[in-house]
Amino acid sequence: MRRREFLGAWGAGLALAATARGPLARGAAAAAGTVYADFDVVIAGGTTAAFAAAVAAAESGARTCLIEPTDWVGGQITSSAVPAIDEAWHTIKDKKTGESYKVFSIARDRVNMTPNFRAMLDATGNPGQGWVSNYCFEPKNFLDQHLLPLEKKLVESGKLVVFRDTVIKKVDAAGDRITAITAIRRTPRPGVAAGGYDLLPSKDLADWYSPEPSSRFDKEVIRFEAPAGRPVVFLDATEWGEVLVLADAPYLQGVETEDGGRVGDDRCGQSTVYDFVQRFAAEGADEPAGPEGVTGFGYDEFHGKAEAWNKIWTYRRIKSAKGGGPAAVGDLCLQNWGYSPKLQAGGNDYPFGYLFISKTDAEAQKADWKGGVDLAVMAEAERRALGWHHWFKQHAPEGIDPRQILLDGSVLGTSHGLAKLPYIRDTRRSIGVDGYVLKGSDLTGSVAKKTGRRFFDRVALGAYPMDVHPMSTCKMPAYITSAHDTLPFYIPFRALTNEKYGNLLVAGKTMAQSFLANAATRLHPIEWSTGTAAGVAAADMAKNRLTTRDELERIESLQALVRQKTPTEWTIDGKLYPGADVGVGE
Repeated sequence: MRRREFLGAWGAGLALAATARGPLARGAAAAAGTVYADFDVVIAGGTTAAFAAAVAAAESGARTCLIEPTDWVGGQITSSAVPAIDEAWHTIKDKKTGESYKVFSIARDRVNMTPNFRAMLDATGNPGQGWVSNYCFEPKNFLDQHLLPLEKKLVESGKLVVFRDTVIKKVDAAGDRITAITAIRRTPRPGVAAGGYDLLPSKDLADWYSPEPSSRFDKEVIRFEAPAGRPVVFLDATEWGEVLVLADAPYLQGVETEDGGRVGDDRCGQSTVYDFVQRFAAEGADEPAGPEGVTGFGYDEFHGKAEAWNKIWTYRRIKSAKGGGPAAVGDLCLQNWGYSPKLQAGGNDYPFGYLFISKTDAEAQKADWKGGVDLAVMAEAERRALGWHHWFKQHAPEGIDPRQILLDGSVLGTSHGLAKLPYIRDTRRSIGVDGYVLKGSDLTGSVAKKTGRRFFDRVALGAYPMDVHPMSTCKMPAYITSAHDTLPFYIPFRALTNEKYGNLLVAGKTMAQSFLANAATRLHPIEWSTGTAAGVAAADMAKNRLTTRDELERIESLQALVRQKTPTEWTIDGKLYPGADVGVGE
């Protein structure tokens, strides 16, 4: 036995230390560095779903670790800077009767929301008075006030450990089991600014994934093992589907030729975006010049309208100095603005390249994994974000000095000015047991049906249109470009599985789902719901030595556990769907 120390880093001035013990590594494993072989659930994270899964697994009694690539847990809510909670907003009209079906009202009914997430939103409200959501807030405040206290409670219980600033490097497998994950944890050296978030990710990512110490970071190689006889469950809830690639697990990437198929274009998907925050300062200040050669900016849907600038300013405003109204000194505006292919102009959305390298190139990169992303695309997305900042401030309306609109990276925990990581809308996606893939068509239907397909193995809920931000460099199939309103829908347990590995679960964007289904499931509340279900399932599998197929065969037992933390049935007009008198699909 040997003593192994891990650190859970917190907000300014706060650190929690814990000690773990486990067996010595043997043979070649000893060269990997620190070895942990005493976790029941190992979550490769970085997403909203990952944190929800870690909480659910730990609360369910499993000794859980979360591998977090940044120093902020929470994924798109925090590190990717999308702190405007996306809720269903659509109404469907029955073609026969003309009756309106208010999907948004059902989705926002408190009884249909995951209780712990709902409580956080209730306590947060809308301090930005943004109009894209009922909840627009500063990500650091949400982190400090809600996520970290929840983490602290579980850390102190001895059930959760979070490894921050840690990326996945290698995955080992034997037969139908994942046996280990090797990761790289970096610690910024003295003098490195902003905790290491002073360089844009496109310039720093290679260092993150290198095991060698650098001028910026000390490094520690960490190995999370599943010793023979110990039923460890691994969960891929990464933003980039990294475990799927590194484990040689079956997965989908990009847009399929047909919904639910396996053939498609792995370099054509949704656009990505680098978010940033602008501060309306009382006094003007000079900033460095914007990037050269970045063009094509405009107001998208507000093109030609006098109120365009203020509409965009208040769209995702996360702090309102005057409690609403037009832009005012003291406001914080979070920029995440779309691009119009028709106008060939827009905001910081980047539709000119796909963030992920091809499946062939990812396979080749496995020998020295660096995230599987296209750094050239990432760099251009960063440049576009910075270009949009400068264009937007220079077009401030009369009465606002452009020098008062300042990039404020401190709000996002960086000194380079952008979010810690880009916000992505689609990623590598698992293929589930028996080849299962959740399809877009499973989420739709006639108004008379009330809900999407009623799966026998339903474990989570979702409601959001299939929202695609297309790239301009490839053509989407016709079935993607048509309207895609959804009914309130279900997520089956099969979508949380992989057909090759019995001890691997997925959650959030990495679920077993088609490109079109992912366009509806990628939002915050749904990620939290699927992450919660996956965390409960992981704890149950570890406790009872079950594979994913075993869990599927006793699905009613799992559903009972999941319902203690998040609803698995829709409540519509006071009636439960599916109820005893309502048919259940496949």
